[in-house]
Amino acid sequence: MRLVVTGAGGGLARAFLAQLAPHHEVTALTHAELDVGDHDAVMRTVPSLAPHAIVNLAAFTAVDANESDPERAWRDNALGPQSLALAARMADAWLLHVSTDYVFDGTKGAPYDEFDRPGPLSVYGRSKVAGERLVRECWWRHVIVRTGQVFGGGTDYVSGAIARLRAGETVGGLADRFGTPTPVSALAARLLPLVLAGRPGTYHVAGPERACWFDVLSRAKAIGGLTGRVEPQTSADLALPAPRPTDASLTSVVLPGLGLEPMPSLDVALRSLIGPDA
Repeated sequence: MRLVVTGAGGGLARAFLAQLAPHHEVTALTHAELDVGDHDAVMRTVPSLAPHAIVNLAAFTAVDANESDPERAWRDNALGPQSLALAARMADAWLLHVSTDYVFDGTKGAPYDEFDRPGPLSVYGRSKVAGERLVRECWWRHVIVRTGQVFGGGTDYVSGAIARLRAGETVGGLADRFGTPTPVSALAARLLPLVLAGRPGTYHVAGPERACWFDVLSRAKAIGGLTGRVEPQTSADLALPAPRPTDASLTSVVLPGLGLEPMPSLDVALRSLIGPDA
């Protein structure tokens, strides 16, 4: 299968590329090699590669920076996916586009499934909703994957916090904001099977357990016997510029019908991240 992967320098892209079977023909494009917000560059580059599928892992994900730079947010998170959908249509290719749990407002009181109505609170969330809509409108061969609280890529919050706990340091973890922590390797392994399933639509692919970051780090400390200390934090403590949902946890009502392997438990994912001695 000929694949074009955008955003190839990110943690999810690295995990995705690492687990691909060698028989696939892959063109992996970093931001420096293809800025998806540049419509002309996308249309010059992607169709000429004649891909069978495009995997869009490029996005402007810094939530607070989106708030202060909305022009870039809309360019990268909405117009960029639109351009890729148009390129996919030109190439008659599938497009897999990754979105976020931040499309929801966090007030449901239960995990969000694929048929819940988005209600984003932030510029980031609104731009991602727009990207989803533009992909759907432009090309029917699309798979939109919503996920959240991805960890294990090496440069993410949890990976850094575990390294600090291992070194005996104190780390803070939010105790009043919830989601579904998702191991990056497990998420990456399920992207291509969703394309190969040949069923257009929106899918929630996230860890199976609702948790806050304080829970996650406390469990990591216990599992790994890490010597550092975990202290609870509140959203008010951080006073971040962009509003965030209080509980953006996800569930899926459609994935069970596709036969994909269930996501690993949080403890299993943390044990794998911490190492074989955990």
